[in-house]
Amino acid sequence: MKKILFVLLLLSAPLEITFSYPRFSAYTGDKCSDCHVSPAGGGMRNAYGNNFAKQNLQMDFLKKYVKKTDFSTQLNKNISVGGDLRVFHIGNENPNTSSTNTFLTMEGDLYVNASVNDYISVHLAPGYEIPNTPAKYEVYGMVHNLPAEIYFRAGRMTPVFGVRIAEHIAYHRTRLLGAPYSMLDGVEAGLSPGIFNFSAGLYNGLGTDFISGDSKRLFVSSADVMLSSKENNVNVNLGLSFYNNPYNFVDPLTAVTNNANRQAFGGFTKIGLLKRIAIIGEVDFLEDKRYDAIKRGLFGYGELNVRIVNGVELRGQYEYMKPDRDAGSNRQTRTSVGAALFPLQGVETEAMLRFVSDDINPNTKEFNLGFHFYF
Repeated sequence: MKKILFVLLLLSAPLEITFSYPRFSAYTGDKCSDCHVSPAGGGMRNAYGNNFAKQNLQMDFLKKYVKKTDFSTQLNKNISVGGDLRVFHIGNENPNTSSTNTFLTMEGDLYVNASVNDYISVHLAPGYEIPNTPAKYEVYGMVHNLPAEIYFRAGRMTPVFGVRIAEHIAYHRTRLLGAPYSMLDGVEAGLSPGIFNFSAGLYNGLGTDFISGDSKRLFVSSADVMLSSKENNVNVNLGLSFYNNPYNFVDPLTAVTNNANRQAFGGFTKIGLLKRIAIIGEVDFLEDKRYDAIKRGLFGYGELNVRIVNGVELRGQYEYMKPDRDAGSNRQTRTSVGAALFPLQGVETEAMLRFVSDDINPNTKEFNLGFHFYF
């Protein structure tokens, strides 16, 4: 039974399409939007992002074995395409439960971006539908290329909160940020003058949709600054995020609907050293207020990446979660070590060994082997 619950947990976690590798931004000092169509980064790569992958990701000694191709994601002057496919093998070993051994297609996305003119574009990203999970897709219209890199977009998108990591099972994504890391209908505006980035958006939040009649909405805002020293090959990105999500809570005993509010705020950083070391960190605080109780949570995420040569990275992660800081137990940690390989442009493989500890199962081991194909 616990084995089944473990698999269902993985399947029910939000599986997003618009997350990226912020460690590349730390290595180079570039903004995430420099490589991606979305102003928030992640998802479809633009021409610069595709060229960066070609020049910096694939292993040098394998390049000579690949014939030169004229493959282009630019269909014509106005329309470009892209794609991401991720397949994982997931293994779980717990002395108190049965083990898990399964394959799962985590992502299968086709991106289409149409530039109507220099200032208007339409972005479509239908996603692979996974059974027993909410529909995931992103579609929005955007006004951009304005002074100070001001933009406005409306549609279904992922709100900007914290560091947009690709780890869909990270504690702060699945437990803290289920709403902000989901595709939500709404509007968003932002600007990015020089080293600064700022965005703010209003979306349908927890338990709301356009026919519910509920006027409560989710507000999300994020701001950061990138400081770089090209001479010393040091990049430091510092940022803050906040969200406020009022929602209706139905008491399971009385069936009475009550007002509730969920807030989170946190800080994040990306540090790049010598174009080979990337350090990523995020700490978030959660406060969930209901009529009868207040729950305060704490979530932490840390990541260290070392780029050995082009196409080879060593990786380490540490995660901390305590959904209720006032409770004596419910603490959980996860430490991960592994490596990522980019043998050729368009393919990545990653292996991670994870050690999970909580109050009930202090010695759980997980092994993830992932294959990522992209264009």
